[in-house]
Amino acid sequence: MECRVAAVEKDLGIDRKQLVVGERCQIVAFVPVKWLSSLKDRKTLLSSCPRPEGLSEAEITTFLQPSVDKLPTGWTRISIQTLRKSQLAYHITQTPSSPARCAEEAARGGMELDLDSLCGFMQHVAEQNYRNLWRKAHHQYGRPHTDNTETPGSSALQSVRQSLSRLLGCGFLHIGGDSSLNKEAAAESRGPHPNLLPADALLESAHFLYVIQPFSRFSLRDIVTYSPAKLASSHAKVLFILFQVLQAMRACHREGLACGSLALSQVLVDERLCTQLQLSLCDYERSECVELSRGEADHEGSEQAVSAEHQLPALCTDWVHGRISNFSYLMRLNRLVGRRDGDPNYHPVLPWVVDFTVPYGKFRDLRKSKFRLNKGDKQLDFTYEMTQEAFVTGGQAGEVLHVPHHISDILSDITYYVYKARRTPRSVLCSHVRSQWEPNEYPASMERMQSWTPDECIPEFYTDPTIFQSIHPDMPDLDIPNWCTSYQDFIDVHRELLESKEVSFNLHHWIDLTFGYKLTGKEAVKAKNVCLHLVDGHSHLTSYGVVQLFDRPHPQRLAGGSYAPPEAPVITQNLKGLAERHCEVRAAGLINGMVPETAGSEGAWPLAEDSRERLKEEDLEEGTEALDSLSASDKPSEQLPPVSNLSTADPRVSVNKVNRNRGTADPDLRDARISLPEGFNPLQALEDLEKHHNFLVRGLYGELPERGFTNQTPQLSFSQFVQRDMQAFGVLIAEIFFAQRLRALAQEASLLDRFLTVRKLCVHHLKEIAAPLQHAAFTLLQLGKSCEELLGAGVHGDQINLFEYLPVFEGLPPPSPAQLLSPSCPTIPFPLYFSSLHQFVCSYYSHWAENVEQGRDFVFSLWQQLDKLLEKIQPEGLEILLPFILGLMSSDLTAVYAAWYFFEPISRALGPRNAYRYLLKPLVGVYEKPGYLCGRFYLYSDCFIVQLIVRLGLQPFLSSILPHILQVLSGQEGAEDSRVLGVAADDEEAVSDSPDSYSSSELKGTAEHRSSSFMDFSSGISFSDQAELTENEDFQNGIFLSDREQESVSLGKLSDKSSNSDTSAEDRGTDSDSKERLSLRSVDSNQDLKLPESFLQPGDPEEEEEGEAVPEPADVCSSPASDPRESEPLPKGESLEEEDEEEEELSEGKEQKILLDTACKTVKWLALKLGPTLSSRHLVRNLLRLLISCYFGSEKHQFVSPGDENGTRVGNIYEHRPVLGDVIAKPILECLMYVAQLYGEPVLTYQCLTYIAYVVGPSNSWRLNSRKEAGLLSGVVLMQKIIVYLSDTTLMDVLPKINQDVLLPVLQVLTSPHTSFPSRAQARSVLCVKTLSLIALVCLRIGQEMVSQHMSETLRRFFQGFSVLSELKEQMGMSESSRLGLTGLSGDELSWDPAAIEELEVVFSLEMAYSAYIPFNCLIGDSIIKKVLQNHDQVWKLVTLYQETVSAQSPESPHLTSAESQQGEGFALSVQDGLLADDRVTGTFGSVTVGNRIEIPQDTTSVGHHPAQVNQCANTLTLTGSQEDGSLKQELPRSARMLCGNWLAYWQYEIGLSQHDTRFYFHQIRLQHFAGHSGTVKCLSTLSGEDFFLSASRDKTVRLWPLYNYGDGTREMEPRLTYSEHRKSVFYVQQAEALQQVVSCDGSVHLWDQFTGKTIRIFDAFDSRNPVTAVTSMPAPQCSVITGTADSVIHFIDPRKPGLQHEFRLNMSVTAGLIRCLAVSPSGRTVAVGFSSGYIYLLDTRTGLIMRVWQAHDSDILQLKTADGNIVVSSSTDHCLTIWKESEQKAIHHYRSISDPVHIFSLHNNEIVAGTVANRIGIYSLVDTSVPVSMNKLSSENFRGTLTSLGILPAKRLLLLGSDNGVIRLLA
Repeated sequence: MECRVAAVEKDLGIDRKQLVVGERCQIVAFVPVKWLSSLKDRKTLLSSCPRPEGLSEAEITTFLQPSVDKLPTGWTRISIQTLRKSQLAYHITQTPSSPARCAEEAARGGMELDLDSLCGFMQHVAEQNYRNLWRKAHHQYGRPHTDNTETPGSSALQSVRQSLSRLLGCGFLHIGGDSSLNKEAAAESRGPHPNLLPADALLESAHFLYVIQPFSRFSLRDIVTYSPAKLASSHAKVLFILFQVLQAMRACHREGLACGSLALSQVLVDERLCTQLQLSLCDYERSECVELSRGEADHEGSEQAVSAEHQLPALCTDWVHGRISNFSYLMRLNRLVGRRDGDPNYHPVLPWVVDFTVPYGKFRDLRKSKFRLNKGDKQLDFTYEMTQEAFVTGGQAGEVLHVPHHISDILSDITYYVYKARRTPRSVLCSHVRSQWEPNEYPASMERMQSWTPDECIPEFYTDPTIFQSIHPDMPDLDIPNWCTSYQDFIDVHRELLESKEVSFNLHHWIDLTFGYKLTGKEAVKAKNVCLHLVDGHSHLTSYGVVQLFDRPHPQRLAGGSYAPPEAPVITQNLKGLAERHCEVRAAGLINGMVPETAGSEGAWPLAEDSRERLKEEDLEEGTEALDSLSASDKPSEQLPPVSNLSTADPRVSVNKVNRNRGTADPDLRDARISLPEGFNPLQALEDLEKHHNFLVRGLYGELPERGFTNQTPQLSFSQFVQRDMQAFGVLIAEIFFAQRLRALAQEASLLDRFLTVRKLCVHHLKEIAAPLQHAAFTLLQLGKSCEELLGAGVHGDQINLFEYLPVFEGLPPPSPAQLLSPSCPTIPFPLYFSSLHQFVCSYYSHWAENVEQGRDFVFSLWQQLDKLLEKIQPEGLEILLPFILGLMSSDLTAVYAAWYFFEPISRALGPRNAYRYLLKPLVGVYEKPGYLCGRFYLYSDCFIVQLIVRLGLQPFLSSILPHILQVLSGQEGAEDSRVLGVAADDEEAVSDSPDSYSSSELKGTAEHRSSSFMDFSSGISFSDQAELTENEDFQNGIFLSDREQESVSLGKLSDKSSNSDTSAEDRGTDSDSKERLSLRSVDSNQDLKLPESFLQPGDPEEEEEGEAVPEPADVCSSPASDPRESEPLPKGESLEEEDEEEEELSEGKEQKILLDTACKTVKWLALKLGPTLSSRHLVRNLLRLLISCYFGSEKHQFVSPGDENGTRVGNIYEHRPVLGDVIAKPILECLMYVAQLYGEPVLTYQCLTYIAYVVGPSNSWRLNSRKEAGLLSGVVLMQKIIVYLSDTTLMDVLPKINQDVLLPVLQVLTSPHTSFPSRAQARSVLCVKTLSLIALVCLRIGQEMVSQHMSETLRRFFQGFSVLSELKEQMGMSESSRLGLTGLSGDELSWDPAAIEELEVVFSLEMAYSAYIPFNCLIGDSIIKKVLQNHDQVWKLVTLYQETVSAQSPESPHLTSAESQQGEGFALSVQDGLLADDRVTGTFGSVTVGNRIEIPQDTTSVGHHPAQVNQCANTLTLTGSQEDGSLKQELPRSARMLCGNWLAYWQYEIGLSQHDTRFYFHQIRLQHFAGHSGTVKCLSTLSGEDFFLSASRDKTVRLWPLYNYGDGTREMEPRLTYSEHRKSVFYVQQAEALQQVVSCDGSVHLWDQFTGKTIRIFDAFDSRNPVTAVTSMPAPQCSVITGTADSVIHFIDPRKPGLQHEFRLNMSVTAGLIRCLAVSPSGRTVAVGFSSGYIYLLDTRTGLIMRVWQAHDSDILQLKTADGNIVVSSSTDHCLTIWKESEQKAIHHYRSISDPVHIFSLHNNEIVAGTVANRIGIYSLVDTSVPVSMNKLSSENFRGTLTSLGILPAKRLLLLGSDNGVIRLLA
């Protein structure tokens, strides 16, 4: 590789420091973006590549590492492949059957076989088989008798050059100035294939070809090595990757280019599993080809050392026997696991062997990790136990799951930089270690370094003496121990310690901890070595991590021959004499004619020097055997048994004794001993050999068969390259699944080595390969033949492919990419939707690459492909598709249009559960995106909102989406803009004592996270991000939240109160509808983007009639499949081009207006759809809170310009110049009044008035914060609106409450000198004017007499404000003309707020006195006002003074000119002349008489003796107004939805409950009844919007009913649709989640459309003798319907196809009886089957296996339900209601009913709502069994007949009860 690097440096001008050798002979370069752009765009190569300035060599090396993702601005990485032209001198022939030749023939013939069709595939097979068989016969029989007439093919160089140019779409650029190289134009190409890594440039020099490509960080090898969980959820992900690889291979073969050896590192994969193949061009070089066939190493010097790594067994053997050093072995292990020099995240590691505390160090315990030695066992146990406890408990949605572990990493990047701090630039250290430069914080010595770090050592401390020398002037060199004389001396000593005997003897323990079997399993837990990276199951891509290389204990290094000690053991004299006597006896004769076995010289006993006679070796061996046979191998010599016991051990010795007639042994023999070496074990060699061989064979799969070669050298052909590619593809398949077993195989291993290794694994572990790919592996690798037969038959040394495929195998020609991709090919059963999915993915990336500013057109083009894809896709395919959709919904350019186009089809396929889990967060992100987004108003239209309700469920919509829709009404768009509403921490005191019904913590509901069968797509898509709040924020998205609520509003904690999985009848199907019909301007949706405000105004009788028809299914378009380009956002612009031009000119302000109008219309529509309770709980409550935010901040208290058309009067007597908050609050007030018009006065009096009283009520502190200030203003404004719509009777009834709870508290704050306003005098002035207007409005409504009776105290309190300052002046002894200020108060008077006094002085001025006094004087008379006002004289004095001041300044123009009067400009209040002159009646406005009629004398121009200039001030606030907007009274129109009777009682109870209270309460309040069935109601099913429900009856019909409040609870409702195609009694009805169609059953299954009532398909009973007895439908994304028949067979039906999917027979041996009921788990993984005998079968829906069978009850099972958490609930005729856990044998709880059994029940959150035959309704707890059961007997007044069916409306908390008389009743 060195020569290649040198060539790149020379030819491309890239500095050597900017280059690094990568995988598979590629070179990675660090280059400027401008240099690369000039090469790509201008096709010119600069003379030299610029060098990075200011970056050190260490930094450049770091940036070249794959694990580093952040690069300096303007720099990038590229991959460079080099080809030696001299190695491409051979020729390649094109066979007639090669893919390139076939492609050329097809191009010339104008037609190419379509392998996607069966006909084309069979024709291809026939032609290929014919050609291959002919060629084989000719080669075998004809060629030996004919001359070789084959002409050599084109040269490999020319072929590769032309193929690369065509395939990658660019020509070669010649560099180096060689005139012999002619410039070559780019060949014609279809463009680079999306699954091939594109080329930035193709370069050619005199000696090399260069392919410059983008650098990719992640490959398939990284996934299987570091992130295996990425592919663990389904086989479809692996299949899709292989599908894309085959697409790339097919494209290459068509252009005549081979793909190479196809290593895992060549398959580049991103987070979304989009795959690109990087060609391995170095395999074209002839020397490399030889390597592929022979397994030899590369000829270059730098690669010679790699060959040993190809055979890890040999490497391990060499280390065990001491032939290589510890350092070399550990470094090679580091390379095998992928660790890279210079990579801070994945640098090689070596053990710390000593601690440097004593000379030459104290050896560490290598049996424990360095992390364990540093932290201690207690700390690791604590970490493991805490994380284990957190793991068992689980976490909320979006939280990082805690996984039990001990250590986090072996070598972290921070530790790496600390180790190399002396050689690393300061900027790098500050960015990785700590931001502030503190050189003294780094370890100063090696001893400190070793004791400080919990990580392992790096090789530099054993090899590089410069690592100790600092490049920083303020950081000293790293100190070494004083027993070393120099840095080189320390390196030498440290290296010797690593190679020492003590380390070598224990190093295998460290290998087990770092690379071996102690990383996982029980051994890891025992060694306290559980690594987080190996157990966290992460699915995000990464290029580094902890890799387990060995799964068995590593053999120990042999320390020498302990079984053959170099020194002889010591023998005592007595034992020696005994041996001599034995020799004498043995000399006389042999024992049994046999000679004892002799030993080698190493086992001979030594003799004493004074011995005169040499003993025979046989006799000594006999004695040694006698001793060894009973000696303990591991015991020291002092523990050996006495020799006397050993003397009889050998039978030969006994025989000799008998023959000699000798007695007992010599007594001296008892004390004789042999001193053996410590640890002596004569079997050690054998044991070591067995362990080593066991490790090689089972752990490293060694002893590979050797390959033989023949001498045949036929010419190379391209078909050999194709076969080589397919063989490499087969090896690639096996490597994906055997990755863990192949980690010992080097990355640079040849194709032959890889093939032999995986073949051996396939033979023994073929089942570990995914079932769909086992046949492919068997075919591609030819597992039916032996290796010798494959590799030894006619394979020559220069042949490219490993072996030759048979011409015909299993009826098919040799495999090729085009053949395997055919749907008709059985080799790899790719799902049928892969082709459409691949086209979608290619379009996704091609558009992104071509145009960055795509937007609507880009999304629209993808949406056109989506319907076809979703028709075929399976749940596993949705896992692949979903990240692309979420990516579009997360981009600012495409978020709005992606949500509009994709939400409906994707959520329909996912189902409510998975749509809630995966689509809710990106949807909320779109609504929260701050700033201007074009087309954003689409997402606020009613047709899109109804999709959200149907697809997500009503409760998730209400809790998570609705607040964002309402937020637009207040002008707050997105979480970022809510900073305007942020207040300081001292402003958080506000509403804390509110009643439950108006708790400030009820904006958004909380919930638990739901489980799902889908894998978590956190890789590449941020699902766990949570919205965080600062401590000072008490507004969430513009709406006030308490502290408790702030914690519950995070995106991870969403409501689990999802509605039923059925879809609302308002949902429009799109399968049979055209795209044009589903546009935004469709008739059904009535969606005009101008959004007229006349939508459903209750005042118009015709519109009221239309409003009642809104819930009609045909009246609402629920499909988003409409092109926004077909809509009309502007009045003009008929064509698409004109509309685009106008849309470009559409200003942000105009679109904001459209957005506001759209949201306002949608909120009104929601008020109709949701009904009174949900509207009050979720709409009105949030609108009231939003109203406060409209006045939050001083900028909201500024007046708008008089000419502003938006400045509209709020209330009936508002000034013509409202404040900015009034303009913002107008849509909110409009929506509130619309709800009041819809449901009547109770909304105003019972809910709004109570909330106002709560907001303006006195707080616990005298201090007034910004929120309280905004609450006061909003409360007064809303109160004005309410009074206008109240009737006279109601107004008089609530007037005391208005005075006591609203007006007096407001006046107390307004006139208080103790409290200052945060916005100072401006806010107090606005509040004063609005309060004055409110008081005047009330007085005009009730009349003169009622004013003196009811409003005296209020008026007195208001005018008392003018006396506060004079009283303070009197206390301080100041004159009346003096001005109070901050300097006028001493310390004693500081109990008054100085700021408040200044505000009072500004607000209660002369002008205010005049403006307030004159109208009330005219209204109630001079005499009455004198009695009411205690300070009348003082007020009159101020009025007179004002008149005099104005007259003196400008008699003709009485405008104020002073600064203080300018501040109060516009606050004057007067009565116009026309009011009194025309009507002369108080309480009369226009022609409407309100309140008590009070006559005013016709000639009255003044009150009493004080003349009043009524219209003297031109800028005064008048009491006049129009009938529509400024009238004193407006009648609420009589709506059919008006609350009354039982509906009113139920509504009042519901809004009094806290929004966090999710329990079900049953009070038997009768609301409606539905009569229409003539027979027993058998089944009830609520649709997801909770505005319609289905009922099935014995009368053979299924009916669709509306659920809207009408009347007082006694009204009878008519069905909207009746389905009457059944022939028998209908016992089941449900809406299928995935298909959004109704499934009903009467013995045969009917599938029909709920909108039209038309039958789609009927599935009759498969056996007329065994009818269907139970039915259920699978949750989305599965489409199946499950039926149970009388013969105990479960049938799976796909409604989209005829026939059966699956069929499982359950009752084989046990007589279980008939199937009574079926229940599918929410995840769709299991189905519970209840039998008439009381047995329950639990079936796995994926495999059909019976997981569990148990007898749950003693008699017939009546009903089954499933819940989250693997819960099964069953009821039976044995009076038991039982809760089961799928995995537990014992029931969780039994509820027993004494009187009658529970025959129907339903689940509501964690409660069971059950009914009995005796008409009793019981509420049971599903979780907490200690909660008492609530039981209610249905009264005959509310329910008649026998209870037969039950349904729940979860969000509305209502019950639907069906009876045997056919009547259905709605009860609360």
